[in-house]
Amino acid sequence: MNLNIFVLAFVCLFSSSLLATVIDGVEPELNFDPHIYHDHSFKSDSKYLKFVEEKTWFPSKTKLGKKQKAKFEKALDILEEVMNSDEFRRRVIAYRRVVGQDSNGDNIYSNSYQKSYIWNRSKESMSNEEIYDLIMNGDEKMRPGTEGEMNFNSTVKICKWYQKPGVWCRKVIGSTSPSSSKMITLNWKFYKNYEVPQMVSNMVHEWLHLLGFLHGKVNMRQEVPYVVGGIAGQVAKEILDREK
Repeated sequence: MNLNIFVLAFVCLFSSSLLATVIDGVEPELNFDPHIYHDHSFKSDSKYLKFVEEKTWFPSKTKLGKKQKAKFEKALDILEEVMNSDEFRRRVIAYRRVVGQDSNGDNIYSNSYQKSYIWNRSKESMSNEEIYDLIMNGDEKMRPGTEGEMNFNSTVKICKWYQKPGVWCRKVIGSTSPSSSKMITLNWKFYKNYEVPQMVSNMVHEWLHLLGFLHGKVNMRQEVPYVVGGIAGQVAKEILDREK
């Protein structure tokens, strides 16, 4: 299986939304420990994560808008299945990243994510299992009291062609302010062309910011939002392939 199919490429934009804004650019690094990936015996004590669509808006006045809105709604429909699937769990826990090379030029791996902690708690790095459990707990900073839920609020922004396009309109895929907002803003420029797995990947990436996973400045493609969003896109594609 090509692990890069339908995986959304992200790179952090260092602006006023430094830690939770992503733009088209760099592909997340997806690599899995084969021993863990093929081990079906490991277990997690995580709860079932319920997807809750709260407020969403998608432009649908045009023919293209109607077509893409149907894909957007399909992405929303399968998010709960994606997040609770065995494949999602296995890949999140089995993830490993390249940290160097040995004297023979072979990759050296670490079974961990880059910047494996939330907010500014840099001294509380988490294992892959702990990261998975935190995701499944669904405890968004701005939605207290809704543990066990993936609460989703989003709006799709259309940038006017006759206005001088700023950086956001030209390059940003999605953004949010995790410490002050529960809303995710998505860019129509990209969503007008995306297929369902790409939408799922971006939705999960942005939602993970609301849990407290932010971006650093080194090896961002190995961070939780990039990698787990990419995994979600993979699983979404596999679910859709089974439905054919």
